[in-house]
Amino acid sequence: MIQDLDDTIKELLLKKVPIDASTVDINFVMPTKDLVTGATKPTINVFLYDLRENHDLRSNEEHISRSAATGKGTKAPVRIDMTYLISVWSSDVSDEHRLLGQLLAVLLRYPVLPAEVLKGSLVNQDFPLRAWIAQPERTPNVWDFWGGIDGKLKAGISYVVTVALSPFEPETFGLVTEKVLEVGVIHKDVISDH
Repeated sequence: MIQDLDDTIKELLLKKVPIDASTVDINFVMPTKDLVTGATKPTINVFLYDLRENHDLRSNEEHISRSAATGKGTKAPVRIDMTYLISVWSSDVSDEHRLLGQLLAVLLRYPVLPAEVLKGSLVNQDFPLRAWIAQPERTPNVWDFWGGIDGKLKAGISYVVTVALSPFEPETFGLVTEKVLEVGVIHKDVISDH
């Protein structure tokens, strides 16, 4: 599923950002200064650095589908936030800023990933793939992030995509049946002794 999301993001960038794939590379490796020293052309780096459950989207329903024929139900999927930092690497800072601006404009246009870019297991997701772009509450502390890699700050876009993950096997359960109860008032004669 993670590789499918990487492939989907790459397809989104190739189809929607006005770049020529022969003049710009896209990779998913850890960003370090080696990206510039070994690069022959500008590189868009899409680095996955965090995965966590999205509790806001956790379902209160234990099962989202039930089959009377099989007596099996499917549990609601777990919603996972996949957090990437997108940066651009080039020997020319103006190339970096131009590409970063183009990326930001395109990503903001697609808060839901379009169906034509979805790859692999993401094609049949139970929910749309939502993306959050440059949201303050979803952005890493830049000092913590870059300090853990090579200690040099660099501009980047925080990009979070929420995917549905169904790790559960269908399980058998008893079906809830319907029963009609009739409620009425019963009159009794009350005999009293005098």
